[in-house]
Amino acid sequence: SAYCLLRDTSMNRHETTVGLLYPGEMGASVATVLRGGGATVVTTLRDRAARTAERCAEPDIVVLDSIADVARRANVILSLVPPAAAMDVAESYAVVSHLAPAGAVFVDANSISPELVRSIAAQLNGVSVVDAAINGLAKNLTTSGTLFLSGARADEVAALFANSVRVRVLGGDIGAASTMKMLLGGMSKGLCGLFIELALVADRRGMLPEMLAETAAIYPGMRVVVDRMLPTYAEHAGRRATEMRELLATAQGSSLEPCVIEAISRLHELLAATSFTTASGADVGSIVRHTGAAGLLSGAESNAV
Repeated sequence: SAYCLLRDTSMNRHETTVGLLYPGEMGASVATVLRGGGATVVTTLRDRAARTAERCAEPDIVVLDSIADVARRANVILSLVPPAAAMDVAESYAVVSHLAPAGAVFVDANSISPELVRSIAAQLNGVSVVDAAINGLAKNLTTSGTLFLSGARADEVAALFANSVRVRVLGGDIGAASTMKMLLGGMSKGLCGLFIELALVADRRGMLPEMLAETAAIYPGMRVVVDRMLPTYAEHAGRRATEMRELLATAQGSSLEPCVIEAISRLHELLAATSFTTASGADVGSIVRHTGAAGLLSGAESNAV
C-alpha cells in the first residue's frame, strides 16, 4: 500500500525543538499540537507583521531574535507560509543551516507543486528534507485535518503528531505529499468553483433558494465541502488562487494540458481580484449573493484575467 502506518521512531517529542517559519493561522494551530505533545516551538518575528506576533502568544511559541538563532536551536524546521514565499523561506534557512544541530531536518509544509518542493530540496543540499502537506482548515486540524508526509525521514516527523492529528506517510519520495495536496485541493476548490458559478446562474434566474435546497438533498456530501469552505473564501481567496496556479503547474508537469484545472485556476484568480466580503456566520446563499454583487463573472471583471 502507498499508505504507511505510523511506526515508532527515535525522535522524542519532549526533546525536540521545532523552528516554525512562520506562525500564520495554520502555523499557530500546528504549534498548539506540537506544544501539546511536549515539543518546544521557536520562531523569529524579524520582518514579520504584528498579526504574526499575536499568534505566538496562545500556543506559547518562544520568539528568538533571528532566523540564525532559530537554526541554532531547532532540530526540526517547519516551513509553513503562503505558497509564493516557500522558496524564499528555504533560501533564508539555507544560508544559516550550517548552524543547525547535527541531524536537523527541514519540513516543507507549504501548498506547492511537487516540482517546487524538489527544487527546494535541491536548494537545501546537505540538509534532510521532508515533504509535508496539510489538508483541512486550521481551526479543525485535530478533528478533521490530515497531515501527509513523504521523504526518507517522514516517520520521524510523523511521530511529533502521533495521536493528535491524522497522519499518512506516503513513502520516501520527495514530492508525494505535495502531489496529494494538489489533488485534494483541486478537488475541493473545483467543487466550490463549480458551485459558485452554478449558484450565480441560479440567482440570476431567481432560483437560488430552490437550487440550494435541492443540492443539499441530492448531493449532501458535496454540500458538506461547500458549506465548510465557502465562508472562508473572502479571507483566503488570494492564497487559494496561488495554490491553484501550483495545481496547474503540477498538471502541466505531468505532461498534461488540462482544461478543467486551468478553468479552476482562472476562476480563483477572478475571486482573488474581486473585492467581496461576507458577514461572519453568513450562510451559503448570502455568500453567493455577495459574490455576485461584487461583479464576479460580470462585464470587465470576467475578461480581466
